[in-house]
Amino acid sequence: MGKGRILIVDDDKALVKALSGFLCEEGFNVSSTADGREALTLVRTVAPAVVLLDVWLPGMDGVETLQALQAMHADVEVIVMSGHGNIATAVHMTKLGAFDYLEKPLSLSGVFAVIKRALEHRERRHKADVQEPVPSQVAVLSPDSPLLSLTYCQEAPSISPPPTCDCWRDTAPKQAFGHFRQRTLCRSVVLYGRGLQSGLKTGMILSPMPPYSGILFRNITTGQTMPASVDFIESTDFCTSLKQGCLTARTVEHLMSALHAYRITNVLIKISDEVPIMDGSADAFCHFIEAAGIAEQDAIMEEFIVDRCYAVGQVRTDTKFILVKPYDGFRVTYRLDYPSPLGVQEFSYEHTDSTSYRREIAPARTFAFVKEVEKMQELGLIQGGRLTNVVLIGEEKVVNSTPLRFPDECVRHKILDIIGDFYLLGRIVRGHVHANMTGHTENAALVKQLRAVMLHPRGY
Repeated sequence: MGKGRILIVDDDKALVKALSGFLCEEGFNVSSTADGREALTLVRTVAPAVVLLDVWLPGMDGVETLQALQAMHADVEVIVMSGHGNIATAVHMTKLGAFDYLEKPLSLSGVFAVIKRALEHRERRHKADVQEPVPSQVAVLSPDSPLLSLTYCQEAPSISPPPTCDCWRDTAPKQAFGHFRQRTLCRSVVLYGRGLQSGLKTGMILSPMPPYSGILFRNITTGQTMPASVDFIESTDFCTSLKQGCLTARTVEHLMSALHAYRITNVLIKISDEVPIMDGSADAFCHFIEAAGIAEQDAIMEEFIVDRCYAVGQVRTDTKFILVKPYDGFRVTYRLDYPSPLGVQEFSYEHTDSTSYRREIAPARTFAFVKEVEKMQELGLIQGGRLTNVVLIGEEKVVNSTPLRFPDECVRHKILDIIGDFYLLGRIVRGHVHANMTGHTENAALVKQLRAVMLHPRGY
């Protein structure tokens, strides 16, 4: 007779295979799924004693699954797992009724010990005829725990092909001037990485949304939601960060840039508090959007058509300025002027489709100067900066040993940022942006001008 049934709910196939093999050898019956909704069905049908539940799941995430299990009054002990959460997530999950919280990478001996305690706790509940689970203290397993460790953290995990759906392609007919159909994803996808500013391992879930939902950020722990809007910009120091109440979404510009390029208008973005930096560019986000598939929706979104010149700063080559003027399309021209080894770089990008964006702009990584890094770290920023996700510029050369992706990679990344910051307007812009030595602060100031015009067209 086995020791009991364990249900593993995780979308990491390698981890599920390793855990299942280990637990079967220990005498447990093991079921598994990568879907929160299917997990609820399995709890009803196979009646596991313990559920090992990952926080970051596509579709119904781990927090929602745990809440649903509690609403079902399921006779099961839930052990939550995550390699990309934080102590706040651990506390929240145990308050919701989780028996314990395990940090990835997992120690198999540690997993076995927690399962054993969970089973003993369940048996005591049965004897005492207690209906509600009693939360325990948080137990975090160290990567240095004995026996085999299962490494889970991946900067860019592989994604299986999306299911068949009515997906948009670049060959779709052109929309009428000033209008286009809204778009969302075909299915949910999960990304794992590290926050550039915080340095903490983190994750993100992108999920489809119905028409007119807009782009929304939601804290995976608290469930609070905030629109991706220039109205909620909290900071533009080295990145664009949004805040509404207790909800924070930091370093949103690279993700917003990719969503802008693929013209995704409706999507739910679940995060802890910072978008993963991935490799410092928007390329990984493009990969995940394409893996999820893009579905056109039966709803129309209007463009913001620039009817005159709007500017921030004096338009001179020796000063910072950014402006947008009428243009039949969306184009960004940027000029930067730094001392050697960068010098003067200028590039003009005409956005035609996602293919051109992924080829010309998306791979360009964020960059920083050695002399500024210490200052930023003193401010508690770029704690997650690595030579794998930041182009580091020294006084005489680029410090990174790997070659630049473009000779003018830095100016292309500035355009990437502008494309992302401009999408906080909530509309696609039809106009030509010209910028000289500007950053997120100036981008936000110009977008706020456009936002005021959009909301009060006659009174601006």
